[in-house]
Amino acid sequence: MKGFFKEGLKKIGLELDKATVDMLLEYGNLLLETNKHTNLTAIRDEKTMYEKHFLDSLLLQNKLPCGVKKAMDIGTGAGFPGMVLAIANPNIDFTLMDSVSKKTKFLEMVAEKLNLSNVEVVNMRAEDYIKLEDKRAIYDLGLCRGVSKFNVILEYMVPFLKVGATFLAQKMDYQEELEYSKNAFEILNSRIVKVDELKLPFCEDIRYIFEIKKMAETDKKYPRRAGIPLKRPL
Repeated sequence: MKGFFKEGLKKIGLELDKATVDMLLEYGNLLLETNKHTNLTAIRDEKTMYEKHFLDSLLLQNKLPCGVKKAMDIGTGAGFPGMVLAIANPNIDFTLMDSVSKKTKFLEMVAEKLNLSNVEVVNMRAEDYIKLEDKRAIYDLGLCRGVSKFNVILEYMVPFLKVGATFLAQKMDYQEELEYSKNAFEILNSRIVKVDELKLPFCEDIRYIFEIKKMAETDKKYPRRAGIPLKRPL
C-alpha cells in the first residue's frame, strides 16, 4: 500500500518525508480496523480510502497560506481533511470538530497513538463551541470538505476566522449553490478569491477548491443558535 500511496502523492505533485508517510499509513490502518465495527466511513476498499480520503485531503497541502498557526476543520468526520493535514503540518495547531461522538472518540485515539501534540478534538456543534471564551476570530485557516452548502457552512466557519484569514472549502460540484449563497457571502463579509479545479490521481474524479477570504469582522449575532443555520440558511 505504501507504493500506491507514494505514487498517488507523486501524481498530485506532493513530496512528504518517510516519517510523515508512515504516520499517514498508520492512521489509515487505524481507520480500516475501527471501521470494521464502528461505521466511520462508507468507503471500505483500502485503495479507494487512501485516494478519496487521504490523497483528496492532501490536494490542499500546496494551497495552505504562509504563516498559518491555527486551523479549524468543521465537520471533520473521521478526520478529513484536518487530521491528514495535521500529520503533514506539525507546525500548525488544528482543531477538529464534529458533533458525532463515535467519530471524535476515534480521532482522539488516533491523536494519542500518533502522539500528535498539535491536534485538539472537539465534540460539539460550531454554534455552541463559539460561545466558549476566546473562540471567536482566532483562527488563521478554516477547512471543510463538502459538508454543507455555502449558505450554511459560511455561517458556521467565518465567525471563527480572523479578518484576512482563509477558508479552503472542497467541493465536488458547486455551480447551482453559488447563486443562492450570494446573500451569505455578503452578510458574512467574505468573498471567493480563487477556485482551483483538480483531479484525484487514479480515478480522476474532479475536486474544486475554493479560496475564500474573510474581509471584515462578523456581526456577533452569527452564527445563530444551534440548528437555525441549517433550517433557515442566510
